[in-house]
Amino acid sequence: MAQIRVDWTQDPVSVHADEASILERLFASLREQVGLKKRSIPMPDRENGGFIAFIYAPIDPRVLAKVIKEVE
Repeated sequence: MAQIRVDWTQDPVSVHADEASILERLFASLREQVGLKKRSIPMPDRENGGFIAFIYAPIDPRVLAKVIKEVE
C-alpha cells in the first residue's frame, strides 16, 4: 500500500512518498479532478528518503485528502 505524507507547515506544501510514481499518480488525479497544474516534479528527498514534490497552488486539505485516499 502506498503512503503519501503531506507537510502543511512548509510553504509551498510538500508531499512525500516512497516512490516517484506514487506522486505522479497523485498529481495526475489532482489535475484531472481539480485542474491542478502548479506543482514540482517529484525529486529524491535527501533528508528523509523516498521522494518529495511541492504544490504551488492553494488546495483545500479535504480535497487533497480525498484524492490521496483514492490514489493509495
